[in-house]
Amino acid sequence: MVSPRIPVNVQPDASAFRAFLTRAARRLAWVAAAQGAAAGLAIALVLSVAGWPTPGAYTKAAVAALSLAVAGVVVRWFIFRARGERVALLVERRAPQCRNLLITADELASTPAVVHHIATLVYSQAARLVTGLDVGALFPLKNAIIALAVTSVLWSIAVARIATSHGSSVAARASSRSASAAINAIDVTITPPVYSGKTVQYVHDPARIDALVGSRIRLTVHARAAGVSMESIRARDTLVASGAETFDGELIADADGYIAVEPHSDDGHAGVRRLIGVTVIPDAAPRVRVTAPARDLFLRDAHQTIDVGIDASDDLRLASLKLRYTKVSGSGERFTFTEGEVPLDVVRIDGRAWKAHATWRLDPLGLSPGDMVVYRAVAADFRPGATPAESDSYIAEILLPGGDAAAGFALDPEQERYAVSQQMVILKTERLSARHASMSADAFSTAAQELAAEQRKVRAEFVFMMGGELADAPDLSESLTDINEEAEAEGESDLLAGRMANQGRVALLRAIRSMSRAAASLTTADLTPALSHERAALAQLERAFSRTRIILRALTERERLDLTRRLTGVLTDAARDVHPSVNAEPNARVLGLRRVLAGIATLAGAAQFTADAPAQTAALAEEVLRVDASEKTLQSVATLLNDAGDAIAKGHTSDARDLLDRAATGIATALRGDLLDAPIALPPSGVNRLNGALNDALRRPRGAP
Repeated sequence: MVSPRIPVNVQPDASAFRAFLTRAARRLAWVAAAQGAAAGLAIALVLSVAGWPTPGAYTKAAVAALSLAVAGVVVRWFIFRARGERVALLVERRAPQCRNLLITADELASTPAVVHHIATLVYSQAARLVTGLDVGALFPLKNAIIALAVTSVLWSIAVARIATSHGSSVAARASSRSASAAINAIDVTITPPVYSGKTVQYVHDPARIDALVGSRIRLTVHARAAGVSMESIRARDTLVASGAETFDGELIADADGYIAVEPHSDDGHAGVRRLIGVTVIPDAAPRVRVTAPARDLFLRDAHQTIDVGIDASDDLRLASLKLRYTKVSGSGERFTFTEGEVPLDVVRIDGRAWKAHATWRLDPLGLSPGDMVVYRAVAADFRPGATPAESDSYIAEILLPGGDAAAGFALDPEQERYAVSQQMVILKTERLSARHASMSADAFSTAAQELAAEQRKVRAEFVFMMGGELADAPDLSESLTDINEEAEAEGESDLLAGRMANQGRVALLRAIRSMSRAAASLTTADLTPALSHERAALAQLERAFSRTRIILRALTERERLDLTRRLTGVLTDAARDVHPSVNAEPNARVLGLRRVLAGIATLAGAAQFTADAPAQTAALAEEVLRVDASEKTLQSVATLLNDAGDAIAKGHTSDARDLLDRAATGIATALRGDLLDAPIALPPSGVNRLNGALNDALRRPRGAP
């Protein structure tokens, strides 16, 4: 709306004309405000009927209605102003008898260079004309006031009715809950772990959920119930009410199983359970392999270059790819191990598949004849705490002079086996001691016990090499200088032959004893004495394997039968051994599936389904998943039983029986793999003879006797 612009120094007729336009503009503003308020209250009325705000929030409803009315006034005013229409033009539209006189008078106000007598004439005629015009008649406020009043009354009635019916609706809802609790719908939100990079999934009323291990599964259950409980294969929980007939719950996907949701009424009555199968997709470890040269290399010198190719892939995303090596130098028990990493040129095909290449020069490693390098590829994904995957290990060995393998012969894979083993136990113990501060107590104890087992394996190899340890007492602290006269007498032949005086044998026995003490200390996770005993064993092994020592291995004689004892003894002492018979333990899987099959047969064999038939099918589906939630056949059976329960609830009897029949067939298929085949019934021997005689008679030529 544009206000009239009339110069200040005008005639009295112009002042009268300007006053008329001002009154008309004020009238139009009131009409626009009433129309905007009526429109805002109409919107509030629609929202109240639709149920917003919620019943009982009366203050919120009043504030919302007032806000909408004010917003309507503001919007209507700006719309009116945005049109830019002059008041004189609007008056002319309502009073055609003006014949554009008011518009002309209004335009003269913005035109200073006008002949004085013409303006005087126009203002004079306009002033006489507006004296006969009624602003209220031209722009009636009645319709806008009526609309505002009607919308106000209707909004008040709607709010009052909702207020009066709120108590009764609550009571009715409570009574309906008490009468029959039921689930209307289930919304599932699956949030994968952050490291996976996968998006959030939303599923409505699913029969089965596929989730990556570690995903958060959030259930929003819309149920007509006082409470809802949730049961998984591991635990049971109660959902939290988040609104009217809405309940929320959450769990972590860590194993295949199911989610059973059950509504409850105020009086404790349980409604029909809803079963959702859960399949947890494991996060597989990365797959990595060395594609070139992909074999062990035996090189004549260290001035070589190896072209290494690597392929790596992961089911989600790869995080890193490395080529690591271990340099092994020395001989006998004086081995040293040096680890390092080779730079790679990595080509990322996509986030899940990488290729890498390295041109590896061996000169900087300073390899000597007899040294070797063990290398392997290591790949890791983004899963926190995951152990990196390693490829097969390959070696590159610098051959000693004259160490070429002859054609048709292979190098002994057991070469220097014992020396490397004990040195490696010491190296692993030192590494474990260095990592002790960053490890938990359980992880440290487990690693120490694994080292103890490895130390016992090394000890067993040396004991086997000697033909067994000739010690008469298991006491590890017993000194080798203590003499047992009986043992000495039994080993008289060895003493006479000089084998027991061999210093290499004594050193080897001492090494074995030190290994036993080291294993005992590692078992209790006491690394300080374990390292001391391991190094003592290493020192004794170095003495035993020196060039001036000779180790003689004791060989046992094959046992022979004493023929002089044949046909001797008391015949009555020969009797059959009698052992108590042991009943075979029942197969829990077979028993569980048989119970389910019997339940399906009972349910499907009834002439009519009872009211609790849907609950029975849900219980059978749950029992199937408890047997084995990871087997695809049983997952399908559980889905069929769920569908059968839904069909029974909807009154589709024929469909329900067909689904139950298919579920029973699936159970029988699963049972067939767990049961033994029935024995084949052989025909009696007389029947076989009769068949043979008949075949002979048929083959006999005609006329032959």
